[in-house]
Amino acid sequence: MADLDLDSKFLTHASEAAFDLGCDSFRVTTLKLEPRTIEFTQGSGPPEAPLYVEGEPPATDREARRTYDWQPAADAPAWMHMAWLLDDLASWVGPMADDRITIVGIEAPEPDWCDVLVLDGDSSYRVRISLANRREILDFPGMYLRDMFAEGRYRKYLTQDSSLIDLRDIL
Repeated sequence: MADLDLDSKFLTHASEAAFDLGCDSFRVTTLKLEPRTIEFTQGSGPPEAPLYVEGEPPATDREARRTYDWQPAADAPAWMHMAWLLDDLASWVGPMADDRITIVGIEAPEPDWCDVLVLDGDSSYRVRISLANRREILDFPGMYLRDMFAEGRYRKYLTQDSSLIDLRDIL
């Protein structure tokens, strides 16, 4: 069994790296919790500035992001939504594990979306989440995933071949 505290710390550090490197046009392409690895790729365009729901907080460094609300606005850059997703998942790995739900990793072959890789008991799932062109803010994605799996609601979002839970228009 994975050490949940170490998983949470790794996801927090991955979020910090995603934010810091996102400001310089890099984006997360792959993250694995076992072994703990993260890969980035450089984007093709100029850096995109962060956009916050509540406006820019008084400070935006790593320590400040642990203190102030830095939730991305709906139209924030995709890299910022990824950083927010990783930060929120860090808070939920423990409660998810209580329900036998395990975050395995993230794959983001395209900048506009990512697949969160999840084990629900012994079953593997890919949960697709939109990172760009969002209509709504990405609000508590870890809690949403935990509740969705714990309550079995994920089934209604499965693609026809059951290979993917597509939440791009939901979460």
